[in-house]
Amino acid sequence: MKILIIGGVAAGTKVAAKLMRENRNCEVTILTKSKDISYAGCGLPYYVGKLIPERGQLIVNTPDSFSNLTGVSVLTEVEVTKVNPTNKTVDALNLKTDETNTYEYDKLVIASGAEAIKPPIDGVNLKNVYYMRTPDDAVALRSAVEAGEIKRATVVGGGYIGLEVAENLSLLGVRTTVIDMAKHILPGFDDEFCEYVENHLADQGIMTFTETKLEAILGEEKVEKVQT
Repeated sequence: MKILIIGGVAAGTKVAAKLMRENRNCEVTILTKSKDISYAGCGLPYYVGKLIPERGQLIVNTPDSFSNLTGVSVLTEVEVTKVNPTNKTVDALNLKTDETNTYEYDKLVIASGAEAIKPPIDGVNLKNVYYMRTPDDAVALRSAVEAGEIKRATVVGGGYIGLEVAENLSLLGVRTTVIDMAKHILPGFDDEFCEYVENHLADQGIMTFTETKLEAILGEEKVEKVQT
């Protein structure tokens, strides 16, 4: 049986490994548009802050090591562009060669994961606007800080990842502010706890502005300020 999996990070690789453990006669192939699989997403902010020194420490398995361990075929930098359920095929673009290939399947698993949200506002494509989703995102942000391009930063979103990014930017000497539309940072926690964390962040020089909506990102070629 040919089983095709779209997506190769947490869910995709777990499904692939489980399938091969259950039936070694399966032919399992992962297609992923990323060049990495099985990376430690929770570690990305700590790579930015240099608490994780090397990019390679974020990678749990390389495509080759995962294939050798499980017998799964892993094709990276391949983006699925069309699913043909009648014919049981998918069309996929090879991002390295710009060639489109067709892959057959008996069973299809879609584990393409999430994407960083780009708010529908002006300025999201300006230089020095960063997202935190992949190892390359973390590398880009850390490189910009190391190059002296970032002295002040506004982190949009006061959840776990946003606060971890803010903390690590602050450790690098970047003057950091966090904004969030909710009443408090850390949605889901009670007010007393959230206020304690907000006060702690203020003591560390990280200002938080809640009930604050990002309206626009302003600048000519690169971001200069945000409008709330």
